[in-house]
Amino acid sequence: MASDPPIHRPSVPVTMPHCPVCGVELQLGSSGSLDRWSCTAGHGLAMTLSESYERLQEDEIGHLWALARDAAPGPLPSPFDGVHMRRFSLPYDADEVPEGEAGDGPDVGTVEIDVDVANQFVWFDAGELDALPADLPDPEPSAAELEKVAEIAAQFGAGIEAAADERDADDLSERFYRRVSRNPAALATLDRVGRTLTAY
Repeated sequence: MASDPPIHRPSVPVTMPHCPVCGVELQLGSSGSLDRWSCTAGHGLAMTLSESYERLQEDEIGHLWALARDAAPGPLPSPFDGVHMRRFSLPYDADEVPEGEAGDGPDVGTVEIDVDVANQFVWFDAGELDALPADLPDPEPSAAELEKVAEIAAQFGAGIEAAADERDADDLSERFYRRVSRNPAALATLDRVGRTLTAY
């Protein structure tokens, strides 16, 4: 019995990120549970927006994304496609209470950030990440928070079906982030619940 001929699949090129300062290919590495891309020449490091939850406080992440979408292009090109990243000053404080809500403490400083919005990639020049406070331990999600996440997930699922019908699923992730970032409490809750459910 003749064997089936081997299946040849076309190779898909993988775009590796490059340092926006010197152009060297960024190297993927880990520091504890944090995966980040570093410039071997020491110009800085980068991480995906989702990975930033391993290092940054939730309120800063929500504020970062909201500011990035409205910021003007800065001088640094995207590590992926050369389009100029958004540059802005990110204020930070010592707590994780969403910006402007009851219990939110005063800002204690600012850090200049560059964000590739299209690729959800955050770049930190050397020393910038060290200035930001580390993520605080997450409490267990309450029943009310779990219910809120289920509601968001159900609405997001309906959005997937609608997007498929309209053939515009490509921007679904951006719309989801846009929606959740308008409610920093929901953003923090999604992260906290997600970590609890996926802990291993």
